[in-house]
Formats: sequence, structure tokens, C-alpha cells
Amino acid sequence: MFLKLHPQSGLPLYRQMFRQLQERIASGQLPAHGQLPSVRELSAELHVNPLTVGKVYQMLEREGLVEFRRGQGTFVTGGRKALSAADQEKLIGPALDQLVGEAVQLGIDLPRLQRLMEKTYGNKHR
Repeated sequence: MFLKLHPQSGLPLYRQMFRQLQERIASGQLPAHGQLPSVRELSAELHVNPLTVGKVYQMLEREGLVEFRRGQGTFVTGGRKALSAADQEKLIGPALDQLVGEAVQLGIDLPRLQRLMEKTYGNKHR
């Protein structure tokens, strides 16, 4: 799976995992009815406690994004839940805070940061 955890970010690992999975489900990167890795597989891949992964899967289930099928695993639900603009901003906020903080520390001014973001966005959005 393609989750990236940043232990130094100050955001708990379970919140990072939840947000990334929520974003991938909402964007369709994790397709409806697709199976998620087992708790054991994902915890081994990310080097986190299986209880952490289980907690994240339970949070996703409460949100209606995944469903548990006894004996089969965890699957993305059929109805993709689109994120509201407010939810999108809430999810992207911590990453923006970190990006802007690092840009300020490096002495990158706003126009240059905007150019860098536009270039990166263009490369990712092809």
C-alpha cells in the first residue's frame, strides 16, 4: 500500500493513516469493493502496532467508508463518499502548515512557493 507515515510530524500515526486512507477512498484511488490489506499485513508493512491499524479500520467503518466481512477481510464500501470542501481543507491543513513552516525556515517567499506548488501539482495531476 502507499501510505507514508511521518513520526516527527506531531500528528499521531493513527490519524495520519486514517486521513490518508480517507483521502484515497474519497478520490477513488482505493476503488469501491476493493479489499484493504489485513491488519497484520498493513501493520508489518508500516512497522506499527496491529492495534493501531485495527483502530484506524474501525474509524473508517464508523465513517461508512469500509465494511468488515467476517472471514474475508475489510473492503471499501460501494458508495464513495465525496469530501466536502471543509473536510478537504481540514485534511490538507496539517500538510500545508508543515509546508509553509519549512518554506519560511528556508527563506522561500510566497510567490516562489506558489510556483513550486503549481509545478508539483501539474506534475501530479497529469
